[in-house]
Amino acid sequence: MTNQSTRRRFMKSAVSLGVSAAAVTRLAPPSALGANDKIRIGGIGVGDRGSDRLRTAMRLGADIVALADVNDAMIDRCEERLQKKTDRYRDYQDLLARDDIDAVILAGPDHWHHDLLMDSLAAKKDAYTEKPFSRTIEQGREMVKAVEASNQIVQVGNQRRSGGHWKHAHDVVAAGAIGEIKWVRTWDCRYRLVDPYQERAKDPVLYNPDRIDWKRFLGSAPDRPFDAERCSAWRWFWDYAGGLMTDIGPHMLDVVMWVTESVGPVRVACNGGNYHYPRWETPDNVHSILDCSTFAIVFDVQFMNGYEGDGAAFYGTEGSLIQERDGWFRVYDLDNKKVDEWERGDEGTAHMQNFLDCIRSREQPNSPAAMGHKVIIGAHLSNMSYREGKRVEWDPVKEKLI
Repeated sequence: MTNQSTRRRFMKSAVSLGVSAAAVTRLAPPSALGANDKIRIGGIGVGDRGSDRLRTAMRLGADIVALADVNDAMIDRCEERLQKKTDRYRDYQDLLARDDIDAVILAGPDHWHHDLLMDSLAAKKDAYTEKPFSRTIEQGREMVKAVEASNQIVQVGNQRRSGGHWKHAHDVVAAGAIGEIKWVRTWDCRYRLVDPYQERAKDPVLYNPDRIDWKRFLGSAPDRPFDAERCSAWRWFWDYAGGLMTDIGPHMLDVVMWVTESVGPVRVACNGGNYHYPRWETPDNVHSILDCSTFAIVFDVQFMNGYEGDGAAFYGTEGSLIQERDGWFRVYDLDNKKVDEWERGDEGTAHMQNFLDCIRSREQPNSPAAMGHKVIIGAHLSNMSYREGKRVEWDPVKEKLI
């Protein structure tokens, strides 16, 4: 497929999500990289997800030259996984100050996402920033403005945007194969009766306080004594993240907004609780209903029973499109007869390849900042509803509470 046709698809999808024309049409100057030059990348935040993304980039031909993390043991482990030695930093600003680094992969805790991206843009680095795009809606707006004012390529780590299987799902729905969508159910269910992040906090090598810059980890979060569990399982504490809703929600809500071409919810109601992990602050079982004016989304996530796996069901007036438990996508007519099917393919590798390609071409990536901001709003509103114990009313065009 040509770059021009890819760009046309992105323009249509971006406009359907209410992304500004300026954000869509802004292109950075041509890259100084030659066709055969290796893209030199630095990794900031090199835990499980960061090291995975760095390995993928290296496998695709990038040169990983530097790593930054507040935990020296995490850098040790990442270098082992990369099977190479790199330049090492505790202060990521020292990594960003290097003029021989083309791009960075940002995978720090959620409460660092804003500062990491803003500082990377100021240092004129292209950036792959992990989901969730932002810690708050207000931060997201500021981040989008900064990206639009820069000449940098920014890819948000919503990797389903690079899955051809989801592109086909979008096209099937856009062609009217299942009529008008009236309800979408999406879910992520896993067997994880022991939380691996809490378990690894017990590792005295990986979480040795003498090798961790705890004050730097806390950043803008409230000050407190060193806590290995918070350092490892930060996803489940409100000071640093939004729990399952913002950890899993970006992926599932992203594809729903893409397939339906929705601008987002107008009201959100969310419920749940802590039923299995007593030390989590965020709910371990959470359910959100998002009213998108012409259809509703029901999103469920829990890690106590994995029977359903992850999936999505789009219910239309003339049929249904289901991402089923076996990974296949199937279309059914009103008599529940299967009329089409296709298999789930690669997402993660394709998403990183798209980022590397865009560093060279200066084309906008599959999941740009403005779109990443739009799709995470539903998760932020869900957490707001859960924590305040009431339904939240929202204007998705003006992006303000009603």
